[in-house]
Amino acid sequence: MHNDNIKSHAEDFKRTQAIIGNEKAPTSNTPENISRDRLLRAQVGLLHLLTEVIPQISDEKQRHEMYLLVEGIHNLTRFEECDATKERQAQGAKA
Repeated sequence: MHNDNIKSHAEDFKRTQAIIGNEKAPTSNTPENISRDRLLRAQVGLLHLLTEVIPQISDEKQRHEMYLLVEGIHNLTRFEECDATKERQAQGAKA
């Protein structure tokens, strides 16, 4: 039974890494690019929760509460992404 749990965990981990993982390091390897890469991977995971996982929650009240929470977090990542884009554009205009 213990081996089945380990195998199941390994399969689950592999499946989730296919969603949010990244086999390549961001180019160029700056702290800003690493943070942006992590942010975008988190967005993908949150979007997966919003579109694939949460709709399957049978309890309507729990489903709605979970959706609002995850949507709010997803929106925070999008706001941060917009700010980062604005900063890069401003830096590009100065160059």
